[in-house]
Amino acid sequence: MYHRQIVASVVMGVAVLLLIVRLVQKGRLDVAYCWLWLGVGAGMLLVVIKYSWLVWLSGLIGAKLPTTTLFLLGMLVTLLMCLQFSIVLSRHQREIRRLTQQLAMALEQQPAADNVNAERDACRPAARNSR
Repeated sequence: MYHRQIVASVVMGVAVLLLIVRLVQKGRLDVAYCWLWLGVGAGMLLVVIKYSWLVWLSGLIGAKLPTTTLFLLGMLVTLLMCLQFSIVLSRHQREIRRLTQQLAMALEQQPAADNVNAERDACRPAARNSR
């Protein structure tokens, strides 16, 4: 790797890590998801610092160029992220369905309680002003 590529890659990796930390501090990124993104940023730095590992992995999987290996790793990370988001989305969908059903049951019981209160109020004599 050329010196400029190393410097640019390190700057981008550190920028990603700082961005993730800042988003967590501001509350715009949940801690549950920050680990994934911190792993991506650390992976970016690791590839730059240990480029020989990338070359070794490329040889291991039979890739001609390290860029091919990076592309495959990027696709793998993207697929894993989609899987994680699908799991979270499914969990939220089940929770919304459960809460909606509970709300419907609570609203269904509420008019019955209002009718009992209305009947009780009808049986009471009206309050009179003593002026």
